[in-house]
Amino acid sequence: MKNISKFILGILAVALTIASCEDEDKKPLNINFDEANKAAYVRAVLNQNIYLVEEVPDATFEVVIDVPVDNVASYDLSFTLISGSGDYETIPLNTVTTFPTTITYSYVELAGFLGLTIDDIGGGDIFQFTGTCTGKDGRFWTIDNYTGDITGQAAQRNAFAFNVLVDCAPITDVETAGTWRIDMQDSYGDGWNGATLVFSIDGSTTAYTVPDGFEATHAPEVPSGAVLEIFYTNGDFDGENTFQLFTPDGAQYGDYGPAPGKCVN
Repeated sequence: MKNISKFILGILAVALTIASCEDEDKKPLNINFDEANKAAYVRAVLNQNIYLVEEVPDATFEVVIDVPVDNVASYDLSFTLISGSGDYETIPLNTVTTFPTTITYSYVELAGFLGLTIDDIGGGDIFQFTGTCTGKDGRFWTIDNYTGDITGQAAQRNAFAFNVLVDCAPITDVETAGTWRIDMQDSYGDGWNGATLVFSIDGSTTAYTVPDGFEATHAPEVPSGAVLEIFYTNGDFDGENTFQLFTPDGAQYGDYGPAPGKCVN
């Protein structure tokens, strides 16, 4: 009986040790327990991370920058635009030394920083934000060196890289369920050179293109009740590209191009 009791007590001790370890794993900065070696910890709380394209002209980017652990001297926020229409430089926005701080810009302002107008922003574009910070110990932190090996908590890296997506509005003015037809043309005859027409069905995307030659036809199938978004992504020679869309009942939905716009709705 004593041996059985010892065995049970041993199991309980192991269980308590495991539970204690699990609790420790949930604590932030759990790898470096001593204060001198803790990684700088910055938290970014974003007001919204996805907008329909028609919402963007009146929308505001707002993020609260805070430090759950008081070991951050400064935090720098920059941004760029990820878009099929071109490559854009990274623009510095703010340096924060007092926490918490709220950073606010309209998307009209952000587009202007890139040399664009708000009309240049379209479905599928991504405002990509990156942060860097300097700890009070002088160490410099970026998304590249702030890894799970340092803290064990992926959420602690959110202030170093986060995105805002511009989404095309869903197609709601026609019955979408059934087989659509896409007729695509390239006036030069060498395909669409990287451009695509994307069907997003309940968030799952399929890209269609003219792989080579003058034309191609595709027949996407859209299930009943699905949310359908259609958008064009740019290639190297958009001025050569045209396409027509036909709804499942055979009616022409639209004739687009040359140089089609980004959103089809």
